[in-house]
Amino acid sequence: MPSGGVSAGGFPAGRFHEEGGLEVKVVVVEPRKVILAGALACLLLAGSSLGVFYLAGMVRGEWAQAYGSEGVGSRTWYFPEGYTGPGFEEYILIFNPPADMGGTGKVAFVTMEFYGPNGKIGFHTAQLEPGQRVSINVKDILKSRYNYEGDVSVVVGSWDNEATIICERAMYFSYPGGITGGSQSLGYTEAEAPFVP
Repeated sequence: MPSGGVSAGGFPAGRFHEEGGLEVKVVVVEPRKVILAGALACLLLAGSSLGVFYLAGMVRGEWAQAYGSEGVGSRTWYFPEGYTGPGFEEYILIFNPPADMGGTGKVAFVTMEFYGPNGKIGFHTAQLEPGQRVSINVKDILKSRYNYEGDVSVVVGSWDNEATIICERAMYFSYPGGITGGSQSLGYTEAEAPFVP
């Protein structure tokens, strides 16, 4: 065996030898690598199992519940962090689910309130029929109506007819040098505290 080499059963590691008419390669396994590989396999197996349970719920045909105990949606949505300065675009996406998809089936009268570092900046309203969606460009509203660009928090509320809505925020950015990207997030909601303008 070469000096400093590892062996298994007296055979040098990584070398082929013949045993019972078969060519066999000796492999020496490091316990640390085996433990790490086992841990990774357990994580992957657990993730796969959870995924199977999740998919099984979808296959059973149950309707998705996006917050709230009665139907989908909520009357109030909060987006605590946003930005409309140079190089950024922010959109609030609102959907009024129809009754056959878990919504209330009512017209949603929506008010969006915008807040900056010094308090309330202003508001915007929209009306959505059941099954209708809308994308609101926050930067355009704040710049054209209130001459404001910068940090912004948004509260979106459906204030009449008890209509529930689903809201998310999409952010897009473009930095000098061609760096672009974006993000999407579902808002935070508290179903027990309806929005009152």
